[in-house]
Amino acid sequence: MNAEIVKHLVTQTLFSPRAAAERILALNLPRNWLWMALGLMSVLNGIVYSISLGLSPESDAQTVSMIPPAFRSPVLFTLFLFSALALTVAALTWVGRTLGGTGHVDQVLALIAWMQVLRLGVQVALLVFMLASPLGGLMLVIITSLWGLVILIAFIDRAHGFNNIFKSTVTLILAFLAMVIGLSTILSVLAAAFMGAA
Repeated sequence: MNAEIVKHLVTQTLFSPRAAAERILALNLPRNWLWMALGLMSVLNGIVYSISLGLSPESDAQTVSMIPPAFRSPVLFTLFLFSALALTVAALTWVGRTLGGTGHVDQVLALIAWMQVLRLGVQVALLVFMLASPLGGLMLVIITSLWGLVILIAFIDRAHGFNNIFKSTVTLILAFLAMVIGLSTILSVLAAAFMGAA
């Protein structure tokens, strides 16, 4: 992909997510490439997160203690993010197929990997906005979070061939509930690893 194609795909994802999903799936990228892309995005997001931590004002001890260990360490944050993304792919695939969808792991993985590329761009923009205007940064978080859900639902709908936004939304909700259980386990493991390293 050259810069012009990527730019067009970003625009298409924002304003015509279903068509963008068609285009991404048509690439038929190998599964190992997609997992590597997901890993790379996790690392890059971890780096941006580390930078944001360095630029943030020091918090008081009580506030810091309320933050899970995985979110205080860039390395553990990266591991947590990759685990969360892998779990997202598995949950969306399994729940969607349970509800009659036809999507496969490779298809869901391709779409989630692309969303992480967009997320990285948002993280960088948010870093700049927060430095220039905290209120502007907060508005960006709200807008991108809501629109990200719209895009994700459209991606789920295309991946599973539902042609039914309601069923795609139910898939997302049930996958989220399954992930809460899985991520709680992952956080417990990472917290134990962090305490052990300390």
